[in-house]
Amino acid sequence: MAISQTKYRIIFPALEKWMVENRFSIAEVARLLNRTPDTVSAWLYGDHEPKLSSVWALVKLTDIPFEELFREK
Repeated sequence: MAISQTKYRIIFPALEKWMVENRFSIAEVARLLNRTPDTVSAWLYGDHEPKLSSVWALVKLTDIPFEELFREK
């Protein structure tokens, strides 16, 4: 079975851009949000949806409006 390349790409372009521009790894974002890297990774790759409190923590951390932050590719 072939593995989809999009499976391993962050599905939120604004968040991915912010992470690249600010040199934040998934582990660093997880640390700042008091979550595990696996949890944050699952959000970013679309395997699980974050709880509302985590969504607002990401908005606060990045200063990106919710609608833009979670717009998918």
